[in-house]
Amino acid sequence: MDRRAFLKGTAMASASLAVTACSRARSRGEPDGPDAMSMEDAPVVGMGSRFGEAPMLAERVAAGELPPVEERLPSNPEVIVPRDAVGEYGGQSVVAIGNANHLFGDPQAVMGTELILRIDEDFSSIRGGLAESWEFSDGGKIQVLHLRQGLKWSNGDPFTADDFVFAWEDLWNNEEFAPGGPPGTWSTGSGADRKHLTMEKVDEYTIRLTFDQPYPLIILHQTFYAGSQGGLWQPSNYAKQFHPKHADADDLAQMIEDAGFETWDQLLRDRCRVGSTIPAQVGLPGMTAFIRVDDAPDHHTYERNPYYWKVDTEGNQLPYIDSTLVHIISDREVSLARLIAGELTFSGRQAQLQDMELYGQNIDSAGIKIKMWSSTFPGKTVIVPNHTAKDANLRAFFRNKDVRHALSVALDRHDINNTVYFGLGEPRQWAVWSSSKYYRDGDEGHWAQHDPDMANQLLDAAGYDQRDGDGYRLHPDGTRVTWLCQLDTEQIDVVHVFELAVEQWRNVGLEATLKPVSRAQLNELVAANDVEMSGWEGDISDITWVWTSRLNHPSHGNVRWGRAWQLWFNGDIDNELAEEPPEEIKYVDTRWQDMIDALTDDEHVAIARELWDWFYDYLPGFGTVGIPKPIVMKQNFTNFPDDGVWGFSVIRAVPVNPEQFFFKS
Repeated sequence: MDRRAFLKGTAMASASLAVTACSRARSRGEPDGPDAMSMEDAPVVGMGSRFGEAPMLAERVAAGELPPVEERLPSNPEVIVPRDAVGEYGGQSVVAIGNANHLFGDPQAVMGTELILRIDEDFSSIRGGLAESWEFSDGGKIQVLHLRQGLKWSNGDPFTADDFVFAWEDLWNNEEFAPGGPPGTWSTGSGADRKHLTMEKVDEYTIRLTFDQPYPLIILHQTFYAGSQGGLWQPSNYAKQFHPKHADADDLAQMIEDAGFETWDQLLRDRCRVGSTIPAQVGLPGMTAFIRVDDAPDHHTYERNPYYWKVDTEGNQLPYIDSTLVHIISDREVSLARLIAGELTFSGRQAQLQDMELYGQNIDSAGIKIKMWSSTFPGKTVIVPNHTAKDANLRAFFRNKDVRHALSVALDRHDINNTVYFGLGEPRQWAVWSSSKYYRDGDEGHWAQHDPDMANQLLDAAGYDQRDGDGYRLHPDGTRVTWLCQLDTEQIDVVHVFELAVEQWRNVGLEATLKPVSRAQLNELVAANDVEMSGWEGDISDITWVWTSRLNHPSHGNVRWGRAWQLWFNGDIDNELAEEPPEEIKYVDTRWQDMIDALTDDEHVAIARELWDWFYDYLPGFGTVGIPKPIVMKQNFTNFPDDGVWGFSVIRAVPVNPEQFFFKS
């Protein structure tokens, strides 16, 4: 058997384990399981009778530490339909992260999060979250949010419109807390023409947002990171003790001094810290199913929220699992060893195709099972040259379209797939999966063929036909064409892809060298426009593509192909790094804004297709291989679906309601 067949045979065809083969993202509007519903739509759970609750909470009620569950739940709690079975209470989920502040990935997957709106279980449509419903008026310039009534924070405080008003008026519009004003997320227009929304509290559970221009796509922010705690809403009763407008001046000054800070806003940011949509400070109230209760140098501990506002179809308050332990393990190999030793409950973000054989060999000894989900990685690694590089020769080189086409067709994506992804991926250009509403047949094939002869011809025609004694191409001034690839060490497959890309570019006379750096250092280099070429995960979904397009717009993504242009678009024209973009790039930005302002989906998709077609021709950056996503978990970890879509842009497993996961005895 070849390598691919061998891996499938050893890791996927185990008789003791059902592993679902990867299919592309499910068709839009066709969920793979039951949706959440309101109590009014759910089977009767016996209103007036006692709801079910976890034994650990029942003990606290009996001890007089908590009110009865009926008083902790809203009168009409949201009902989650369990995917496989009504769960059992108890147990602790154990996951690992690489950095103390990185709660994205597996903590999100096993604990979930709560947002203003939610990505639904089909991973493509949007449903209510903390806001039960919403509507637009005045041609998309006004949005009214209707909050769920009777919800409580984890400390028992009511969750109301006041939590939004406090965040907006006392924080984002406070010059000490936010010197630059509110985030652009809550604005229309761009650059100097950007206008922030206005907020009005209609009543205790209703908020009116008004925009200067139509803004129907604000719902994409409200269903993503910006829609979480710390964005447009905060625990106002709790946070006011750290705010000079509401707190006693002497008490506040003492708290600031005791905590070792200099200003109130530093103290408030620390005490209200949210990491990757999850409350990340002991004592901080939250609306999530789990709340942080303890910290140590090597782990965080979360426990169930006693006031969590969802129940199952039998009236049992969720979540089922008692607690989550988040280990901080900087070495990925150590995390892998802990997983194989049976010490971790779940591994999604760090699970890799390259380890499938190892997972398969340890199914029984580690007590694990594998789900093969679709992914939001139609290009697991995208390659991003900096069109505004500080070196004048490289700037001219990367801005030449023939050069970019040559760099793309010089890549042997099949070799990359076989070497880095063990033949389990799909060699392709960075383009949406075929299930996307933006897709057009053939998108993935643009400049994705392996054709070194074409690459050589394109480079010659672009004016780089002269070579030095070592066979490397020369700039018009006679210096060697060479550049540095600065890469994030946390994304190990990005480094491996570039190792192969550098060899393949050398075959057409181009010299590139690698410099892996920490993520924090790479972020600093990007901000200072000190990157010549880099790479990142090509994560994309219909829900978040408009805001995190990765490659379609020079201002988007963790690494950008036009940092100097981004500053200009942001209105930061006095910044010495800022540069006015060419007219073509300005036009793309204008059309991008037109797409955001579009009032109908047909108009939105039409403009999006125009922008995608431009991308395939201009090709500012390019992809390599699209992949499925292995997810490894304990065999008794239940209600986790066989099919799903994994990725940053859908917040991992959040759409399938992690609060209903449980350990089957």
